[in-house]
Order: sequence, then structure tokens, then C-alpha cells
Amino acid sequence: MDINRAKQIIMDNTKVEGSSFIYYLHEKSVFDVEGFWDLYDSIVALVECEEEKTPEMTKNLTDTYQRILKYFLFHFDPADLFTIENFPKVYIGYIERMEYALMAYYTGNMRLVAEDSFELQR
Repeated sequence: MDINRAKQIIMDNTKVEGSSFIYYLHEKSVFDVEGFWDLYDSIVALVECEEEKTPEMTKNLTDTYQRILKYFLFHFDPADLFTIENFPKVYIGYIERMEYALMAYYTGNMRLVAEDSFELQR
């Protein structure tokens, strides 16, 4: 993925704009599989791009991941009216993918996101 496109996807998710994964979770209460993979691929695109690993970018990615986890928790909270349509049965696989993408970003280790390492495949 092109670095500029990756940065734009991450920014859209940070700002909850456009057709981003977070926009669909927050505004539409829908798990958008394509949006998830766009965000994931954007993070992976930055793994070996040290000049893009700014404190602001790292904060944006961390905040986005925390937001995803919160929305997943809200989905399961019986006291909360928030539910996510199209919520995957294998949601743990999506959490794992995002977690490893972030670990790869933080460490610069592309081996952490090797496709054959994951049970969840596209």
C-alpha cells in the first residue's frame, strides 16, 4: 500500500471520517470488514517506514486501537444499547490481527504480520 494512502486511512479513522472502519463502527454500528483490512494494511505499510513513526502517528494508532476495543466491549455489555451489525463470530482473530500489526509497527518487525501466522485469513 502507498504510504500516503496509508496515512490518509489512519487519519480518517482517527478523525472518524469518510468511509473509515471507525466511522462505520461509531456512526453506523456496523463492522465493516473491508474497512478493517484497509486500516490493518495501513498500519502494516508503516512498519518499516521509520520516518512516519512520529509521536502523533503512534498516538493516533494507539487511540484507534483503544476505540476499537471499547466498541467491542460496548457490543457485549447487556446494559449498553450499542450493538454492532455484521459483528464477526471470530472477533478475537480481528483483535489479534490488529494487536500484531501494532506490535510490528512499534518494533519494526515485519515477521509479526506474516500472513501464515494467523488463523484469521482474508
